[in-house]
Amino acid sequence: MPERPAPTIAGLTYVRKLGAGGYADVYLYEQALPARRVAVKVLRDSDLSRGVAQRFRSEANAMALLEHPHIVPVYATGSTTDGRPYLVMMYYPRANLAERVKHERLGVAEALRIGIQLSSAVETAHRALLLHRDIKPANVLTSQYGTPGLTDFGIAAEVSEAENDDTGVSVPWSPPEVLYVTQPASTRSDVYSLAATLWHLLVGRSPFEVPGGDNSHYALMKRIRDQPVPDTGRPDVPASLERLLKAGMAKDPALRPASAMDFARSLQVIEQDLRLPRTEIVVAQELIAPSASDDGGDQTRMQGPQLLAAQTPSGQTPPTEDLRTRRRTPAVRGVNAPEDATVHRPATSLEHPELQGDDEPQGRRWAGWVALAVVVLLVGGLIWAVAGGLRPEARPTATPTFTEEPPDPVNPVGPPGRPEIRGTRDGTAVTFTWTYANPLPTDEFYYLLALGDQARTVKEPWVQLTGQPLGTRVCIWVRVHRVSGQDAARTFEKGCVE
Repeated sequence: MPERPAPTIAGLTYVRKLGAGGYADVYLYEQALPARRVAVKVLRDSDLSRGVAQRFRSEANAMALLEHPHIVPVYATGSTTDGRPYLVMMYYPRANLAERVKHERLGVAEALRIGIQLSSAVETAHRALLLHRDIKPANVLTSQYGTPGLTDFGIAAEVSEAENDDTGVSVPWSPPEVLYVTQPASTRSDVYSLAATLWHLLVGRSPFEVPGGDNSHYALMKRIRDQPVPDTGRPDVPASLERLLKAGMAKDPALRPASAMDFARSLQVIEQDLRLPRTEIVVAQELIAPSASDDGGDQTRMQGPQLLAAQTPSGQTPPTEDLRTRRRTPAVRGVNAPEDATVHRPATSLEHPELQGDDEPQGRRWAGWVALAVVVLLVGGLIWAVAGGLRPEARPTATPTFTEEPPDPVNPVGPPGRPEIRGTRDGTAVTFTWTYANPLPTDEFYYLLALGDQARTVKEPWVQLTGQPLGTRVCIWVRVHRVSGQDAARTFEKGCVE
């Protein structure tokens, strides 16, 4: 089927095609007024199904309502002359992150920064009760200044509607509960996609993609459901980030960070641990009701985006206030000021008429000040002598400092210990059991029957092997795997029975 030409849109001049998605094409246009370049997303077919049309309307509404530095803004919407809906959006000239990582891997510092910025955008959407549900590298555009912009809210839905909408999603970055429809999509589903996207930016492929292997949707879905989240394999990625990515992609949504905000804060902890510049979390402030002192009516106000920063504790004076300017002043004429009112302006002779005259001679005043200074010096010298006078200089004693491993931002308990394996034989049946420190009920276990063999997974700390000939030595190799990613060791422990 020949490609349909770019549509003619009033006020816009076609430049070139930028790309294509599942059901829409994106073009670059020159806008006449105001003069600027814009990206226009146009549906390919005017004979739309009800679902596709609704998705397009949802995208327009979602992106128009969500004002955030890292969400691509929508300028306008309309229909072409042949009846196809379109969106006019801000133009991001650089390659999206999916294209970029085909040629380079992001450094850890940049990946952390982008992860926090995207989490800020997703948190803003969640506070507006909107799920994105298709977070992936291709939906992260890059501005001319190198900042990311989240786009393609085409399958976004309100949290209350997510349970009833099974619109298709992008498999490689989607959680198992969405792929297998075992639970409705939730904020933790978007957290999963955030973690999978960050993993992709570090490695250059989606987490469960096997280079040179079967990467069909069916194969990927099975791995996403059954296999543990793999390591990035990069030596510069800290263990804390590996743990957080695995926690974000935990099979059970309850084991993931509870919100995009929690995920962003955990990324900030890792930044601090690596001594990297702090990336601020930018979110829209909640709706606030006016206080009783407001002059307006009972309307509700929305404040603009804010940076989450440390607040001055209640009852403390902000550090910028100069306490030396504080003084108590009686009520000024025409103002019903309380008797203990505090003002912050220097005193003037008009406020204190008694200071205007100067009845005392200047020389006598200076003599009094000199005498007072001599007395102060004598008293101070006497006190210094009584206190010890000239003594050897007191050297400060070094205060011992103690450092400890920073708290794990994800896991409240310590990592699992190495398993201690015991084996028993009952005829040709051999049973291996194992114990270890810091167990959790969600732990899983990998075991090998021979070195080099493919690892198998069990959910209980025991394995029974049948059909083992009498008189032969039977061995097993076991490793504990924490679902959150907090593994104690990468090596297997061996246990044998005769």
